[in-house]
Amino acid sequence: MCKTLRESDQQFAAVISTRRRQIAMRLLLPVIVAPIYSVFTGSFIAAVAGVLGYFLLQALEVWVFPRALIERRLEGARWRAGALVVVAVNGVVFGSVGIVAAVFGGPWGAACGALWVSGAILNAVLTSAGCRPVFVAALLPQIGYFIILALLAMPLGAPLGQAVALAVTAGLNVTAALLAWRLYQHTLAAEREAKAQAQAATAAKSAFVAMVSHELRTPLSAILAGAAEVGGRSRDACDRSSARIILDSARMMRSLLNDLLDMSKIEAGRLSIEEVPYDLQALVEDTLQFWSAEARKKGVSLRLEAGPTLGWARGDPFRLRQIFNNLLSNAIKFTDDGGVVVRVATLVDAHGELLQVEVTDTGPGMTPDQLERLFIAFEQLDASTARTHGGTGLGLCISRQLAELMGGDLAVVSDAGAGTTLSLRLPLARLDGTLEPEGYEQPLAPSVDLRVLIVDDHEINRRAFGLMLQPFCSQVVTAQDGQAALELLAISEFDVVLMDMNMPVMGGLEAVRRLRNSNGMNRNTPVVALTASSSADHVDQCRAAGMQAFVNKPVEAHQLFAAIEAVLGSMNAEQDIASPHSRSHRREPEAQAIADGT
Repeated sequence: MCKTLRESDQQFAAVISTRRRQIAMRLLLPVIVAPIYSVFTGSFIAAVAGVLGYFLLQALEVWVFPRALIERRLEGARWRAGALVVVAVNGVVFGSVGIVAAVFGGPWGAACGALWVSGAILNAVLTSAGCRPVFVAALLPQIGYFIILALLAMPLGAPLGQAVALAVTAGLNVTAALLAWRLYQHTLAAEREAKAQAQAATAAKSAFVAMVSHELRTPLSAILAGAAEVGGRSRDACDRSSARIILDSARMMRSLLNDLLDMSKIEAGRLSIEEVPYDLQALVEDTLQFWSAEARKKGVSLRLEAGPTLGWARGDPFRLRQIFNNLLSNAIKFTDDGGVVVRVATLVDAHGELLQVEVTDTGPGMTPDQLERLFIAFEQLDASTARTHGGTGLGLCISRQLAELMGGDLAVVSDAGAGTTLSLRLPLARLDGTLEPEGYEQPLAPSVDLRVLIVDDHEINRRAFGLMLQPFCSQVVTAQDGQAALELLAISEFDVVLMDMNMPVMGGLEAVRRLRNSNGMNRNTPVVALTASSSADHVDQCRAAGMQAFVNKPVEAHQLFAAIEAVLGSMNAEQDIASPHSRSHRREPEAQAIADGT
């Protein structure tokens, strides 16, 4: 019947929930039919009494299985048995109308009663799909009524041939119901299997993208670190130019990896939107300033047209900035002459205040066919787009998905040869007044010598992080897994630990948990998590294990320095509270202890 008890519970709950959704129809039908069938009985009062009795039975079902408790109650065998009894009694009461019609209406009443019972059987097929016990409980009373009608036919005046015809027709009705229910079951099973296969395929694709992304981030960290080191130390202009090309290329590859991961999360339904205070005015201005250099390089203008000061708002600044970056990147990418205008305004509709951002370019515009494919993942406008401009075709697709997740929309208006306007509308939750920015200014480098332990299973990562920190640290020690790190932490004191998450022998989370539960000299040493995952669950796991900061791979030097400054500043602040007369030799307190390197 059911593969597991849990699946059986779910099937019961689905059927009972379906019955609850049909309660209005089940109440309305007797009200319509009862006056008609009162013609057979000759008593309107009897019809009303029957309707009231049926209403009471529906009220009992609603009381026994309230919507909020359906799933929980049907986990128990007694409640499932009770549900079957309720369904069967409903069938008995509902089908009894057919017998009443036959008794008082003679052969014509029997014919009407047979049609009534046939309708009850059809309803049983439609409402009990997915759960055989409920179907049987709903069907059995109607089979009994068909037998009674066939037996009553001759006593009510029908010839033998008509009585036999009624019995055969009833048998065919029941057989058709059984075949229909079985076919319905096969259809539902095929749909469930197809859905499970699609979910499995999506999960496998997401896992593959995550795995490939994680593996690619390891060499990317080294490329970023090496290029930054060469560019910062070399006095040769040619070397610095080459290092800049390598650095820009690595950052572009990181951006593509982030797009792939975001698309994978969106498809799996695992991308969440934050709700935090942020300076909307600064976000818009900073984004425009960031892209102004790219616009100047192409020889196109970039102009901002904004209304009154936008001030502070509540939402997800990281995802909003991501949308802005995608819109401006595309506008500048496809504009060779003229310029790009960004218009920012606030509107008010029936649902509240809206933020509207329009990015208009003087590029080649798009044809209707290109507009239809603009927001499709991995689509490019034509075959030459990828060759000329690069990219994966994910930017605008992700931007629209993010806009919809935030309760808004991203639309486009364009004509071939007349430029393009992308319009973003989002709900705007303003904050009164101004707030002090949370966080800290990212320093260029740690301000004092440090003793740092780097824990990572990839040698290339250990070398890359060491290359970043060596000029500013008195001691850099490396370990290839959590177990080796604990052994080093037991014999040497460190100022900061940089801890990878996924490692053989012992992972980062387990290593930090053991460190915090120990009585060693590094029990309270700050730990910075280095990982390719930035999900909220992962961050919570890191914090629960005892880590103070979180930086995404691939890591750039300024991100790493900022995280180190934050955790050491937070530690010094705690020491100052505990011992007001003693000042730490490391640095002044900082405001934030968690650094997100995205």
